[in-house]
Amino acid sequence: MTSTASIPALSWCIRRAALVAATGFCLAGVTLAHAAEGEDVPLSPAPAASAAPDSPDSEPTSGSIEVGVAGAHLSDGLQHWTDGYALGSFRPAAGTVLYWSLASQRHFGETGTVGALSMVHDFTPDWYGMVGVSGASASFQNRYRLDAGAYRKWGEERRWVTGIALMHSASGDHIHHDNALRATLLYYAPADWIGEAGLSVNRSSPGAVTSTRGFVAATLGQVGKRTVGLRLEHGQEGYLPVAAGMDLPLNVRFRSSEATLQWRQWVTRRWGYVVGAQLYRNPYYHRAGLQFGIFMDF
Repeated sequence: MTSTASIPALSWCIRRAALVAATGFCLAGVTLAHAAEGEDVPLSPAPAASAAPDSPDSEPTSGSIEVGVAGAHLSDGLQHWTDGYALGSFRPAAGTVLYWSLASQRHFGETGTVGALSMVHDFTPDWYGMVGVSGASASFQNRYRLDAGAYRKWGEERRWVTGIALMHSASGDHIHHDNALRATLLYYAPADWIGEAGLSVNRSSPGAVTSTRGFVAATLGQVGKRTVGLRLEHGQEGYLPVAAGMDLPLNVRFRSSEATLQWRQWVTRRWGYVVGAQLYRNPYYHRAGLQFGIFMDF
C-alpha cells in the first residue's frame, strides 16, 4: 500500500513548520481497506534543527501547536471526507525536535483515529536523521507505520539537502503491507523560497505490486510573516480505494495526479492561521478538499 498523508493532509515540509514525519494514513475504502492515494510528506526530508540559515526577521521558538479541520468532496457517489486534527512540535534540546499529531477522520463512511510521534536530530553540522512511528484504529488507515531517514546538507551555507528515507506499514485490514524508498532533494534559496523534488518506489504485498511516484514543491515567503506553498505530484498507485457497492478493480496499478496549495499567515509573531486546497484525480474518481487551521508558536 502506498497511501501516505500528513496531518493535516494538505501540509508539507516548510522551514520550521510542523512536519510530522510518520503520520501516514491509508486512504482506503469500506470493502478493500487498502489504497495508494496521495503519497506525501512522511518520507520527505524532515527539517533539521538548523536545516538552513535563519531569516534575520525570524524569532527563535521552542515549539508549535496547530488545530484545524479539513473536508473533501468525492465524485462518483463516494461519501465526503471530514477530518479534525491537532499537531505540534517541541524542541527538548539543541539539535533535536519532537513532532506529534492526533487526528479523527471520516473517510468512505468509516471513522478512525490516528496518532503519530517522530523525532528529528542533528548528528553533525552536515548530517541529520529522522525516525517516526504511527498507529491508527480504522480499516482505511495504517494499523502501524515506521519511518526512518538520513539527510545530508551541502554547500558552504548548507542550502542544499539530499535524503534517503525508508517506510514500512501494515494496513488496517490486517492483510496488506508496504515497503517504500524515497530519494529527495531540497534547496533553501537566499531569496525566501524553498524548492523540493522527490521520487519514491513502493512495494505492496500480497501481489508484489511495485509503483513509482514523483513530486515537486515550492514554498515562498518568510516564516513568521507569510508562506505560500504549491505541491504537484504524479505517478502510479498500487491499489485502489473501493467503497461498498462500487464495481471497481481490487488490484490495479494506475496513475493519479494531485495538486496542493497552502497559505500560512502569521497574524502576530506567535500565532496565525493556515488555509489550503487540494485536488486529486485518478481514472475512477476525483477529490477536491479544503483545510483551515489555527497555529501558535511558543
